[in-house]
Amino acid sequence: MKKLLIVIFALNILVAQELEPIQNNRTLTIYKDSFAIIKEPILWNLKDGKNNTSFNNLSPNIVFDSPFLNIDGVEVGSQTLNKNFYSTDSYLKKNIGSLVEVKPINDSAVQGALLDINSSSVSINTNKGLMIFQRSRVEYVLLKSKKIQNKFTPQISWEIFSEGLESVTAELTYLTSGFSWKPVYKLQLDSLGATAILSIDAEVVNGSNMNLLGVDIKVVEGLVPIGGNKSSNMAMIASRGMTMSEKTNQLGDFYIFSLGSNMNLKAHETIQFPLMPKTEIGYQKKYIFENSERDQKDEPLSIEISFENSKENNLELPLPSGVVYLYEKSMNGELSFIGKNNLSQLYKGGNAVLDAGKAFDIIGKRRILNFDRQNKSEESTISIQIMNTSNLSIKVKAIEKIVGDWVIKESSSMYIKEDASTIYFPLEIQANSSELITYTYRKEWK
Repeated sequence: MKKLLIVIFALNILVAQELEPIQNNRTLTIYKDSFAIIKEPILWNLKDGKNNTSFNNLSPNIVFDSPFLNIDGVEVGSQTLNKNFYSTDSYLKKNIGSLVEVKPINDSAVQGALLDINSSSVSINTNKGLMIFQRSRVEYVLLKSKKIQNKFTPQISWEIFSEGLESVTAELTYLTSGFSWKPVYKLQLDSLGATAILSIDAEVVNGSNMNLLGVDIKVVEGLVPIGGNKSSNMAMIASRGMTMSEKTNQLGDFYIFSLGSNMNLKAHETIQFPLMPKTEIGYQKKYIFENSERDQKDEPLSIEISFENSKENNLELPLPSGVVYLYEKSMNGELSFIGKNNLSQLYKGGNAVLDAGKAFDIIGKRRILNFDRQNKSEESTISIQIMNTSNLSIKVKAIEKIVGDWVIKESSSMYIKEDASTIYFPLEIQANSSELITYTYRKEWK
């Protein structure tokens, strides 16, 4: 009798009509455009002839015309998408006035009539009056009803034809909204030197109601054509725990960052994963004093932090666009926050320029010493003074914007012409000292 039961149980498994995901092989690939690709490897036990199968372990935010079943050796007759499902919140909203039990975290459950439920709170009417619970502090909401809608996820059904009994594997791929990611850079500057520690994390957001457990997570930088969006930027490929050279595995025009395998990303959860190992890089710190022709002012100089994305600087991949947090370590080892920037996508060999605020003890003064305008010409003499009242030697870039057809008649310091309307004076000023520049430009026109 026991042997007979075992045989019957084995046959039931063989002809099972439901699709079951193979454990630890799901893949979530997240794009920056608030969408993702989910790949579900599926173990499929088929019987001879026609098989009616279904699968409902899907994201509620699925794009319904996107599912693609990749399977060999059988004939797929049809694919049906069932959109008749509820989200838990929308179903509870249909049951406003019903009796519910709300269990706050670390507190006793409370019963009452459901008055409202939204993304931030749950309101119930109890025998003690109105009670409002923050969703983030609620362990569960129990609907006291025996007639519960059992359709809370979308479903895909297939009609499959097979010749004989067989066990096959398939891969279901589909597009879903509700997921996003962004790079978060943290640059820790050493105030005593010219080196910094750069760390890059991927902040992953699961904005859906779907719990993803035991999933391989990948992220893609850039835009892809979705809904008429024709722009497509360079994306990146890297793997957690690898060296930089091992991370580069370009797929066409795209790179992908692999954040890890067998990971958990629960519903409405935001997690930061290491995108690359922490890296020591070199950086430059300059003080910027930028003016146009008619400016006269006294003000602190702007601080500019820059670094090169090069192999020589321990960086060798295009860096994705993201937010950069700047910190500086003082001589006594304290870490101070000095600014937040947005970093545009940085190609290999490019230079990142970041704003680190204003200098307290570096002052720039600009004066117009002479201005002579004639019918067909203009001539002006400018004075620029940079005062370094700090205890450190500094590098300064004094930028002058001049519009029109101009020439520099004379200058007390060496300057560089950057473009048709810009010159700058590169300066190095010692601690507790200052430097004075005067120059004259002339314009002529017909």
